[in-house]
Amino acid sequence: MWWIGATFIALLIAVPLAVVVVTLFEAPSDVWREVVGYGVLGTYVKGTLIMLLGTGLLASVFGIGAAWAVTVWEFPGRRFFSLALMFPMAIPTYVEAYAYDFAKYELRDPLMLWIRERFGAEAMSDANGIFNYVLAIFVMALVLYPYIYIAARIGFAEISGAYIENSRLLGRSLWRSLFSVGLPLARPAIIGGLLLVLLEVMNEYGAMLHYGIETLTIGIFNQWYDWKDTDSAIRLAGVAMLVVFAIIVAEMVLRGRSRFHAHHGARRNLAEKPKTAFGTSMAFGFCASLLFFAFLLPLWQLLKLARYGIEKVQVGELLQPVFGSLSMAVLAGLVILIAALFLAYAARIFPGLAMQLLSKMCMLGYALPGAVVVIAMLSSVAAISGLMADDALTTILFTATPIGLVMAYAVRFMTPALAPLEAGMAGIHRSMDEASRILGRSSWGSFFRIHLPLLRLPLLGALIVLFVDILKELPLTLVLSPPNVETLATQTFGLMHKEERLAEGSLPALILVLSGCAGVIILHRLIRRPLRA
Repeated sequence: MWWIGATFIALLIAVPLAVVVVTLFEAPSDVWREVVGYGVLGTYVKGTLIMLLGTGLLASVFGIGAAWAVTVWEFPGRRFFSLALMFPMAIPTYVEAYAYDFAKYELRDPLMLWIRERFGAEAMSDANGIFNYVLAIFVMALVLYPYIYIAARIGFAEISGAYIENSRLLGRSLWRSLFSVGLPLARPAIIGGLLLVLLEVMNEYGAMLHYGIETLTIGIFNQWYDWKDTDSAIRLAGVAMLVVFAIIVAEMVLRGRSRFHAHHGARRNLAEKPKTAFGTSMAFGFCASLLFFAFLLPLWQLLKLARYGIEKVQVGELLQPVFGSLSMAVLAGLVILIAALFLAYAARIFPGLAMQLLSKMCMLGYALPGAVVVIAMLSSVAAISGLMADDALTTILFTATPIGLVMAYAVRFMTPALAPLEAGMAGIHRSMDEASRILGRSSWGSFFRIHLPLLRLPLLGALIVLFVDILKELPLTLVLSPPNVETLATQTFGLMHKEERLAEGSLPALILVLSGCAGVIILHRLIRRPLRA
């Protein structure tokens, strides 16, 4: 049953993605030929690459700099910043974009008027496009740098203090030691965090739409909604999958076959963290500025707007999206956790190559943009409904019930659940399985009496990560949610973008941010608990 169940789960996740790949080999439509011929595809690819390069570079500067300052320097508030610098990951990128709306009117408009007076209307048009790219990259980097910050902190924590102290004895400052010691030894962890940042950029829809930046994700929705051309949307999804595959291959090439050894005789980075007036002010100023622009300023903007919006919104209007978000996050999180537990334990019972491939195949969805998952789900269900000559399946999945949305969440977010559970399973010695079998327990008995209790921390951590990710997810929820289900994400986007009611939309956005911050705090405590033990 473990083998059959794991295979069934893997097929449910892989089939929608396979439908997209198969469609690419069919004859293209006339609209797709126009998309390619008129350079629209090139515009989408260009916008995507600019956002990937710009956001990846700036988020690396923010994340690595903050992690190095917090790890190796002693300054006032260091413990506070070690946690607070994780808070921006609780803010959805489209919410951060709307919170920085003041930059479009107070900075961009006066600048554009000055450029038009000095250089003409054409120069103003070009400068406006550049400004949108710069602002979008800045906003995306502010929200996504915590992925690199957390990974870099873990990487720097593995470096022995002897390496850093020897570097300082050779005359290098702590900031020079970052490039000569810290970055080379922590490179695998940092590149892993950067990979997550790039995948999130590929998935972004709301912020790109707000700034008018043409990316592959925007193109998929344009072809699907505006042009009603499924073929072009699927082919753009295929191009997005190729870009994601190229990112993953680049990450593997950067990591290469190198092996990184960290001496474990001295686990602390420095016997005594340095404290100088200049270094302390620099470290504190950098961390405080980053926290201000990434979290405090957007939060203040939301609070100001919420003060005006609370008079226009009835409490009942907020209860439905709050209940919808919480119920969908908990329901989908539990379903994904159960499926991930099934896969992880099946891989433990059957440690062969086939089961390992099945578990890795289930992780492919996290590397894909939400728009690609949407197209994959709708295309696969449409194909099955066509074979059945009945639309009952589509009605059951996407209209009458939220089953289709939960399945899409499972395709997209299986990795955050499966990865910690596999790591937790690996920490349980196999002698415990053998002892359980000697005592006469079946695989089910061993699972419930041994493995499940020992996995309580990875389970709770995975549930919190899933809860935060599902709360923030926009493209999947926007398209696949049933008509009677509204979430905080869809209500925020609808009020702020479609209706341009920023004050009313700030209330659900504020609830989203505070819920995400609560999840980050709990997750931080879970991470620290085993270290104190």
